[in-house]
Amino acid sequence: MDREIDPAVARARHSPLGRPAAARQGRTRRVLAAGLATAFILLLPAAVTGAWLRSTVLSTSGYVVAVTPVAANPVVRATVREAVTSQSDAALNSGAKALPSVPAAVAGPLTGGLAVLTGNSVSQFMASPAFRQLWATANTVAHSQLIALLNGNSTLVQPAGGQVVLNLAPLPKIPLLPAAALAGPRQVYRVLTAATALVLILAPLAFAGALAASPNRRRTLLQMALGGTLTLVLADFAADRLQSILITRAAPPYQALTGVLVHALTNGFFWLTAWLMAGGCALAGVIVLAGFPRRGLARRS
Repeated sequence: MDREIDPAVARARHSPLGRPAAARQGRTRRVLAAGLATAFILLLPAAVTGAWLRSTVLSTSGYVVAVTPVAANPVVRATVREAVTSQSDAALNSGAKALPSVPAAVAGPLTGGLAVLTGNSVSQFMASPAFRQLWATANTVAHSQLIALLNGNSTLVQPAGGQVVLNLAPLPKIPLLPAAALAGPRQVYRVLTAATALVLILAPLAFAGALAASPNRRRTLLQMALGGTLTLVLADFAADRLQSILITRAAPPYQALTGVLVHALTNGFFWLTAWLMAGGCALAGVIVLAGFPRRGLARRS
């Protein structure tokens, strides 16, 4: 592979007095380029993760886009149906017990029939577009209020008197949890927001700096393409292991639902890394193939 030589360095090499300075300059540029290229390779997975977090996890619109399609998933519908019907059964049973004049022989079948009717009605509703719209609306409100709470801008959930309260004026405020319990999550949110913004700035700067400092830009670009692809493969493997751990740690009745939601949220991350890995391999192939003709000419000369 040919070596691209800076014109200033080439002119200095023709002068006997300038050869030591040119050698030092070339060595400094190689060390600087290698350091910046290494920084880019290590920062790339963090930058990709940061971009995914900011566009999906920390963004209400991105989050809703990711989770809205799962409203049609059979696991989600079964979980929602079971939750609604179990609450309906409990309400019907308590209502039947509150009517002592109704014989048990009548109350039992009546309660069972109403439960079946409720279950069928819930199934029909979940198969309708209205359920998909309700699912999207509920997730939009929940996520936006969570982000507002972490930002300290929520109008519904506010700290008051050492407690985090649900403010549904004109109704009385409902205490939810101690205000001190919010300090940790808010600190994590601030650090996460700042860190993701920082790596999204540093990674492109390291990439551009490595190319600018390198005496052989083609080789440096090849190294960053291959190294970045390798670190993205490792990031993919780590993300897959992490989501498996999250799913297995969920409560057994909700593991299937947790799996659906986690996969829906991480799908964007895996697609992004897949495209970048394909781009890195393609770029490396182009660089290698582009060097063959010049290498052949150099050998013939």
